[in-house]
Amino acid sequence: MLNRLKNNYGHALCTETNKVPLSFRLTISDPTDEGKVITFDKRELSNDEIVLLETLFFEKDDLILEPKTPTEKKLFNFLTGDGPDDDVDAIKKSIAFPCRFIHFTIQGTLADRSEFEDAMKNLFISSHDLLWLTPKSGFFVQAIDEFFEEDIPIESIVDTIVSDFFVQLSVYVGSPIASFEELKERFSWENEVFEITRQSIPSKKIFFEQEIIPYLLFKDLQDTTKKKLLSLLAPVLDDKTLLESVKLYLECNLNVSLAAKKLFMHRNTLQYRVDKFIEKTSIDIKRFPNAVAVYFMLTLLQHTKRED
Repeated sequence: MLNRLKNNYGHALCTETNKVPLSFRLTISDPTDEGKVITFDKRELSNDEIVLLETLFFEKDDLILEPKTPTEKKLFNFLTGDGPDDDVDAIKKSIAFPCRFIHFTIQGTLADRSEFEDAMKNLFISSHDLLWLTPKSGFFVQAIDEFFEEDIPIESIVDTIVSDFFVQLSVYVGSPIASFEELKERFSWENEVFEITRQSIPSKKIFFEQEIIPYLLFKDLQDTTKKKLLSLLAPVLDDKTLLESVKLYLECNLNVSLAAKKLFMHRNTLQYRVDKFIEKTSIDIKRFPNAVAVYFMLTLLQHTKRED
């Protein structure tokens, strides 16, 4: 489906999405392939073409996305374009620092968008200004104040939203922002990398900035380099269970007991798999530098399979 759109509206296709202001982007998801999207520049489309695409691919309710208050509108214009200078003072007064952005995307149709917005802001304590960028994606600001919970279980929040609203939810948890001067640049960066990584691994539902760095590096990595890196895993490439176990072991900071618990197996079983990986690849992943390298390779492998 996306290929047909490329053929018919190729003149408006965004080849470098980050260079197109958010307010001029028309992003369409492929309903037959979760995670695949295509973005057009509205400035290159006629009004009739925009109406046609929105009618075909968006629910009627999806198009009612305007910010609800003057302050929200000023924040939206500031972050996605070039808002007037006199808006800056109003925005500064409306946001308490430090804070962070929570970015999200949904797959499916919301029966009640307002209830969804309230649920998201209530589950993420001290949140406000939920704004939509597209019918399926948006963000809000979460203050890092005395009510902020450092160890909030993001997984349970996502599960709650999924079960209550019958949609699939992906969340990108931004890093703390100390001052207003960082706000716009941080928003643009996080929004861009979230779009890149969720297309690379659509099955993953929760993202943190530190975790997505490998996917950004893959973008500029030459194919020959990718092949050389993956060749180091050649002795175990066919053992999917082993690779999954080792990746979780690495994600658990080399803690065998914690990883075994998450895998619902005895720690000796996992220890055997770790030792088996070391024996077959000659890479001692019990040593931190090697563990980092193998984690990068396993993430690259996942990314490469998605591209194929």
